[in-house]
Amino acid sequence: MDTLTIALEKGEVLLERLLQEGVSLAHECGGTLACATCCVVVRKGLDTLSPASEDEMDMLERASADAPGARLACQAVASGGEVVVDVSESEIPARDAGSGFVSMTRRAAKHLAAQLAKHAGAVAVRLAVEPAGCSGFGYRIDHADEIRVDDRVFESAGLRIAVDPHSLPYVQGTTIDLVQEGLARKLRFDNPNVRQSCGCGESFGV
Repeated sequence: MDTLTIALEKGEVLLERLLQEGVSLAHECGGTLACATCCVVVRKGLDTLSPASEDEMDMLERASADAPGARLACQAVASGGEVVVDVSESEIPARDAGSGFVSMTRRAAKHLAAQLAKHAGAVAVRLAVEPAGCSGFGYRIDHADEIRVDDRVFESAGLRIAVDPHSLPYVQGTTIDLVQEGLARKLRFDNPNVRQSCGCGESFGV
């Protein structure tokens, strides 16, 4: 087991935040309280989460999850604060420079999920880098109808993100957010690899 410390905002669901952090926590029923696969042990901050319902306690009992602090992550809603959670080491992604996790905020995930819904058969969001602008490179977000053999696939905020091997070195560690600029909404890329960007904000250099 390994231990994660996570700061949760009011109203955040523990399962959604863990997935956003790149933890591959099983959730076979999709958060409908029909299984106990998303069981975690909360070591600190249990009082900042919503109390377990009778149905959740019953599911934990049936799964023999009787450790102190055991919760179903899909049912734990934060009131705001920090929690310390025990998670299997195999569920935590490598985060070194060679395998930086690509993630997105819940705002961006909701926006992109709506875009994917317009494309029947789409299985993921595809993030790519292509030559563009005066700084050298630009981002391209599209729907993916299939996962290619050489794709690197990340799961964040309930969505899968597919990245091709050419683009991966340029975007590893990136977080995608949705921001409001005047009357328009646009995706913003928090990319630790960027060394320069053009004034228009449409391209970057590494």
